Amino acid sequence: MQTQNIFNPFWTFTNSAIDYFLFALFAILLILNFALQKQKNEIKGYSPRLAWIRGGIYFASCFILSVLTGVFQTLISKPITSQENLSNVYWWIFTFVCAIVIYIAYFIIWRRGTLTHGRELHKPSVLLFGLLWGLSEGQLMLSVWAIVEKFSPNIFVIGIISFLIISTFKGLWQSQYWDIHVSPEHNIPEWNLKKVLLGHIPNLIFTLTYLAMFGNALIFLLFQTTGLMICTYYMHFPKYKNQGNK
Repeated sequence: MQTQNIFNPFWTFTNSAIDYFLFALFAILLILNFALQKQKNEIKGYSPRLAWIRGGIYFASCFILSVLTGVFQTLISKPITSQENLSNVYWWIFTFVCAIVIYIAYFIIWRRGTLTHGRELHKPSVLLFGLLWGLSEGQLMLSVWAIVEKFSPNIFVIGIISFLIISTFKGLWQSQYWDIHVSPEHNIPEWNLKKVLLGHIPNLIFTLTYLAMFGNALIFLLFQTTGLMICTYYMHFPKYKNQGNK
């Protein structure tokens, strides 16, 4: 179990490459917002082009938060795991358990509750979007943890508060914005609750517990990225050109 903070201190300007990466992200965010304002006045209804722009705004925002909270710096500076973990049989067992949870949650539960509505499967765009979505949202989750751990030394409190914040945000974000303006139509209504209770919630419980026990932020990120890449694959997230409104 972790006894010290997992993540680097919050960002401060040090005239390093990270600082200019952060400034570049802000520039990308401004450009995408400008593009969104221009495009949404010209395009009516659901549009893959607008979905990519809105997704890009979300991705850039998540990366910015990750840098500001010290998460990004931790991910690129620390090894994927420690020698102590590699020699710990419980680490191997829990890593395997988390992988099984991700497999069941997304390869089985999420897949069964998803329709493609005849969308073409364009693997390059699907995998690219899924990769960006997973890396971004995974860092968003880690950023929540990084903020909470600055205010509490108790790993159980950090885990519980992080779980509550992340699960609440994801529920509201998905239902009120993401599944309306970004993701194409894909849900089978009868499976929505099953996806949450048998997919997303177990994912969060097991992977956040894994993070609390072993501090492997990069592996946590890989779990989340894998899950969301599977989601984009099975919903056939449309490629850049318009394929209709579905």
